Amino acid sequence: MWLNLKKRIWKWRGVFVVVPATTGVLLWLRFLGILQPIELAVYDLFFQWRPSEPIDERIVIVAIEEPDIKNFGSPITDNTLARLLTLIKQQQPRVIGLDIYRDLPVPLEYGSEYQELVNIFESTPNLIGIRKVVANQEGSDVAASPVLEKLNQVAANDFSLDGDGKVRRILLSLKNKQGKTIPSLSAALAIRYLQKENINLEVIDPKVQTYRLGKAVFSPLQEHDGGYTHEALGGYQILSNFRNFQGGFRTVSLTNVLNGNIPQNIFRDRLVVIGITAESSSDYFITPYNGTIVKGSFAATSGVELHASIASQLIANAIDGQPTLKVWAKPIEILWIAIFAIAGGLLCWNSRYARPIKQSKITLRLPWITIAIISLGVSLFTTSYIVFLWGWWIPVVPSLLALVSSAMIVTGYTAFSANEARRRAILSVIPDLMFNVSGDGIYLGMINYESKVKLVYPDFENIGKHLSQILPSEISDRHLFYLRQALNTGKIQIYEQQICINDTYQDEEVRIVVSGSNELLFMVRNISERKQAELAIYKKNAELASTLDELKTTQKQLIESEKYAALGSMVAGVAHEVNTPIGNSLMAASILDNATNKFKEFFDRGELKKSSLEAYLEKTKSSSEILLVNLHRAAELIQNFKQVAVDQSSLEQRSFQVKNYIETILISLAPQIQHTQHRINVCGDNAIVIRSYPGAFSQIVTNLVMNSLTHAYTDLDKGGQLQFELTQQNDKVIITYADDGKGIPSKNLARIFEPFFTTARDKGGSGLGLHIIYNLVTQNLKGTIFCESEVNVGTKFTIALPVDLSCD
Repeated sequence: MWLNLKKRIWKWRGVFVVVPATTGVLLWLRFLGILQPIELAVYDLFFQWRPSEPIDERIVIVAIEEPDIKNFGSPITDNTLARLLTLIKQQQPRVIGLDIYRDLPVPLEYGSEYQELVNIFESTPNLIGIRKVVANQEGSDVAASPVLEKLNQVAANDFSLDGDGKVRRILLSLKNKQGKTIPSLSAALAIRYLQKENINLEVIDPKVQTYRLGKAVFSPLQEHDGGYTHEALGGYQILSNFRNFQGGFRTVSLTNVLNGNIPQNIFRDRLVVIGITAESSSDYFITPYNGTIVKGSFAATSGVELHASIASQLIANAIDGQPTLKVWAKPIEILWIAIFAIAGGLLCWNSRYARPIKQSKITLRLPWITIAIISLGVSLFTTSYIVFLWGWWIPVVPSLLALVSSAMIVTGYTAFSANEARRRAILSVIPDLMFNVSGDGIYLGMINYESKVKLVYPDFENIGKHLSQILPSEISDRHLFYLRQALNTGKIQIYEQQICINDTYQDEEVRIVVSGSNELLFMVRNISERKQAELAIYKKNAELASTLDELKTTQKQLIESEKYAALGSMVAGVAHEVNTPIGNSLMAASILDNATNKFKEFFDRGELKKSSLEAYLEKTKSSSEILLVNLHRAAELIQNFKQVAVDQSSLEQRSFQVKNYIETILISLAPQIQHTQHRINVCGDNAIVIRSYPGAFSQIVTNLVMNSLTHAYTDLDKGGQLQFELTQQNDKVIITYADDGKGIPSKNLARIFEPFFTTARDKGGSGLGLHIIYNLVTQNLKGTIFCESEVNVGTKFTIALPVDLSCD
């Protein structure tokens, strides 16, 4: 039985430790008063959430507002006050509360006006005046009217304020300096009003000052009741349970009463309170309804409205049975807080054994603990609010903190325990040999005894020995050197070593980590297999490097072959283009030779005539003109071809007209084009000139055209339209080359600039044409090239080159 009990205690050890500690700390914080501001804020929030009530018709306020002060002055004169009281008395109210200090006549003379007011005071037994019992900041109180004091018709005008300046406690009575008990104005008005209902204040228990007033029972507020801690509780105080009158009380102004502009019998059989509501009076207080926690909170409450509100609460307590606000005894509060600490701790501790929720074959890991804690917290808040409406103020903040903090602490403890268990499990499967060594080099023992790394020395027999006593000098010296490095730098030390165990060499990687103030952790890993793999990889990399060098050489040779092929095409173009003017020149020379021979025959025979001479001169002129034109054309072509040839073999920059240069290059490609139906057009401004490498430019144009002739029109029975279009944009020349061939499939478009990629290898394609173009554009000419293509529509290359390459 004891064994089972021990198991259960161990199983729930987190709850048994965390819950009492959490509850104790929170109670300590509560009784220190640290939680009081938050608890009072929740108290105010509950008031602001309270449902609104209809206006209390039993109370009427006569307000002295700003216009009244302008009309009658401040304070109002004795004559004005006498007229006001006379008009109110005519409607026979139950009780009149005068929330105006009247210790001196106004004006300061004891004349007929003052005597008239005195007569009113003496003839109005249901009139209650005020005095200030508790001294103000200047250290003085305010006396009551001598007449009302003599008639014992005076009440205290004091309020009990919390540390934040709010009125949350109701002062029913207090003692003056002479020890006389003086009721508060609100309590005096309420008790006087209730006397007509045959409700009088009854003493239930004089020892604890418990009183009954109709259906209400009042007990004085104690120092630690509710959320209060060490609050000064002078006089007889109870907790406020202000009613929520969103529309306030029925209010009439002083001017309207004096002018008779009030509803008939508005004061009859009612509690009437007279006071100043003008903002200039500064007679304003803050209640739980005043604040910004809830949108629509009331503005500050004037003193006369606060007296009316408290009197309304007391009357409703006595007649309507509205509950007074009560609190639990301290043991019950402590138990309540502990219950939520236990609930949070149990939920999180029990979650260690919960299984994931499975739904539709998919494991769904819901944060149900979080949801449960939030739900319980919301339930606590909701329950506290409902109970508050029933008249009980129960602790919300400490209970909520107990729930959350116990859950968090238990979760942290659980996580720590789980981490410790995982740490042990991880250590058991780590392949490294792990042992501790002191800063002096003393061996402290292994950590993971299940390691598969072979030991050079036994473990338990060597604990407490120096490394130099256990290991060979070479190994121990190396360990001690890196041990000191780790201690001096604080950084992890990593090095490799090779040891011999039973005539077998083993490669090891050693890591040294500082694990304490004078302790280091050694981690030794067998890396023999890794070393063998690294050696194999090194050999393979060497083979790959050699193969790559061979491929680069082959690629260079193929590129040179492409270059010479282009030169060969140019030579063929030269032969073709120069052939025509040379042939024409030969024909003209032949005609001239025949004419000369005939002319000589005529001359030798002496038969030379004028007509023969004229015919000979005509043929000579015609032939010489043909010779001159064609030889000039041949010389021009040869000069252009020579320039292109020089450009292709030269690495120098020069300026050239782009359009004219492209046309010259195309002439050299005539042998490849003339036997096809394709046509090449060059469009653009003749004035566009760039400074660049003309040889690279020539190879780009040649490769573009040859790429189209090789690939774009294969198996197409139509003549193609190939076009170069030139434009200049700021410091860039845009060359757009397009054909209307069969296009490039989208799957190949991204690879067209790759070396050796071709779809016509069986037809002699090398796959280097566009690769050469890309390199020449981007590397040599510092430009960009972009290709667009659509199957059965054609292909377009857009090349942007700098106007002056020497500036880049």
